[in-house]
Amino acid sequence: MQERDEKFCERTIVSTNQYLSVQEKSIEIPIVDNKELKKNLIARIEAVTLKIIEQISVGQAPYLSYSNGQNVISKLSVREKNVYSKCSGDLQRKTMFFNDTVIDLAEEQTINDEDTSQKSTEKTTVDFAINSSRNKFVLMMVMIAEIHHLLLTNTTRTRRSLYYDLKNETTKYLVPHQGYVDRALNDIANLLECAPWDLRLLATTKGLVAGNMAITLVDNQVIDCTIPSGAQIPQIISNVTYIRAKAEFVLVIEKDAVFQKLLEENCPRVLRCILVTGKGYPDVATRMLVKMLSEKMSLPVYILVDADPFGVDIMLIYRFGSSTLCKVNESLACPNARWLGIYPSELVAIGAKTIPLTETDLVKLKSIESRSYTNEAISKQLTILRKGKAEIEAVSSFSKNFLTETYLPYKINGQDYI
Repeated sequence: MQERDEKFCERTIVSTNQYLSVQEKSIEIPIVDNKELKKNLIARIEAVTLKIIEQISVGQAPYLSYSNGQNVISKLSVREKNVYSKCSGDLQRKTMFFNDTVIDLAEEQTINDEDTSQKSTEKTTVDFAINSSRNKFVLMMVMIAEIHHLLLTNTTRTRRSLYYDLKNETTKYLVPHQGYVDRALNDIANLLECAPWDLRLLATTKGLVAGNMAITLVDNQVIDCTIPSGAQIPQIISNVTYIRAKAEFVLVIEKDAVFQKLLEENCPRVLRCILVTGKGYPDVATRMLVKMLSEKMSLPVYILVDADPFGVDIMLIYRFGSSTLCKVNESLACPNARWLGIYPSELVAIGAKTIPLTETDLVKLKSIESRSYTNEAISKQLTILRKGKAEIEAVSSFSKNFLTETYLPYKINGQDYI
């Protein structure tokens, strides 16, 4: 064990003292005036509603049509079944006029935000006349009505609270689980040609951030990121007006358990960094904050994930985005972020115990290998990964504070990242 630590320490030439000279950075972020967007969204919703009324008035079954973008990376569900998997793929093509734009569409497979494979899915039609898509149509209309109310009253609510409201005797059949609400919101955003976060239905606060940083919001509330266990990342990043940070880099951690362990090791102070976790697959707010720290504050971003297919997928979502939000990936993806570890190629040298990949892992791995942005370096790691996987904990348990005092400084100082 001692020899293993010494091997990693050979190239660890960055000492704690060197971080004492870290310069404090701060940025002021202009407040975004969303009045015009809100007005436009209200008008779009009312135009969609009028179109549906016109369809019904002439005896036609109502339908919704919208574009999902061209040549996008769609999803292949491996952890849960496609919630609209029974929707017909042979729907008659229909045309909807929206804001003087003609949209010609066909039914799609609903996508799962946790997995991707190369597939071109360009068009969607949700038709009330089709039994298998009727519930989806009704749910979208119920949510559109709620969004219209939120825009008119300039208020917000969480998707979770809407989900529980819909779990009543009348509408519970529409939402067997939370994922139905999340997917419908993305569909509505495509219909209205906006970002999901513009629709006032917010995800429950998920991500955490820790380190020598303070975030000021539009209402002058200050989020102190030095608090124990980390601070919650604000739901609406556009409400951030000022950030002050004293750090060398941002370290994104896949899961909360490792995030908390690094806090116990006093990692933000020892390495002079900002720690961020999305607790697994990251939400929009976490991804936006990471991008902001990278681009607005010019902080290097490193990502630490499990050496398994799902860890790699999470790393890629931070860097390149997800197909569920393919139209707004420019606002979310952080291409300057670098994969710091844990590499499959390191596991044998470190002495980490590996376990075989499951069938689900192999499906995910194949999906990643097929993506256009998977470069040679990543492909090499994926090939090695087929031999076995390991979690971050398999490495962090070698010795006390191994990640903070040995592994992380060794990797960063040696520029050992992809």
